[in-house]
Amino acid sequence: MLVKGIEHLARRGLELGYSSQDDEFRGIRGRVDLLSTQRRFLIEHGRAACHFDELTTDTLPNQILKACLKLLSADPNIDPVNRSAVLRITRELRGVKDVQITNRSFRCVQLNGNNRFYKFLLNVCELIYGGWLTSEEEGRYRFRSFLRDEKKMALVFQNFVYNFLKIERTDLTVFRENIQWKASSETDAKLSLLPTMRTDISINKVDRKLIIDTKYYIETLSEYFGSKKIHSENLYQLLSYLMNVAPENEKIEGILLYPTVDQDLRISYSILGMPVRIQTLNLSQPWEKIRNELIQLPN
Repeated sequence: MLVKGIEHLARRGLELGYSSQDDEFRGIRGRVDLLSTQRRFLIEHGRAACHFDELTTDTLPNQILKACLKLLSADPNIDPVNRSAVLRITRELRGVKDVQITNRSFRCVQLNGNNRFYKFLLNVCELIYGGWLTSEEEGRYRFRSFLRDEKKMALVFQNFVYNFLKIERTDLTVFRENIQWKASSETDAKLSLLPTMRTDISINKVDRKLIIDTKYYIETLSEYFGSKKIHSENLYQLLSYLMNVAPENEKIEGILLYPTVDQDLRISYSILGMPVRIQTLNLSQPWEKIRNELIQLPN
């Protein structure tokens, strides 16, 4: 994905930015640095020290892309075909300097509205960089697949479902919301010590409200004394959302959504008078089927 994306950028032209430069010239370019010119006696030789801005592809976003490619090329576990593609596209970024990236590098990037595709690729780079581990050999790294990281994959899964519904179900109001506790306290009047309740996905429909809580586990169900059960903390969390957000005279429904692991689940309950669904999404099936399932999810 990263290689194909950078190839696309290269075809349409890499992002350009202005970089501050200092150099000596016979003549003047940009702003003359009088102090440096006098100290180095450049005027006697018909030269001047100049400070100027140069349009270049050596920008921070391009540096991050190249640095991430170089990290990948050094991993011995990368597929040979992918490694070859990574090395090839890295060589094509000739005007971009090699830099050492950190977590701060991603926070320093500033993109305008026309660079949305850059933002996507930089998100891919950040995901890859976050999975990098230092090996026991000095200066060597190895990549830890984020597919094995439940916390990161949970966030990817949550954002995938949210953005899909936001884009594809324009007939619905899809949003995230902070739910206020239906509580009071004489010792904590502002309820500041109660945990924040923020939904993964809230949907307003004509006839009811829907709250979807996405979860990602290597095992969809937990095991309790040899029997499979829904993760209790997931169900308690969803019920807490439903009980505290439910206004009077409005229907409300909750869904716990998991990716399919070993079995598909389509289970419905009525708990405290509120419909609750436990459902899985099979991400290994063809895209059209995934799309159809997600389109029908809020129905």
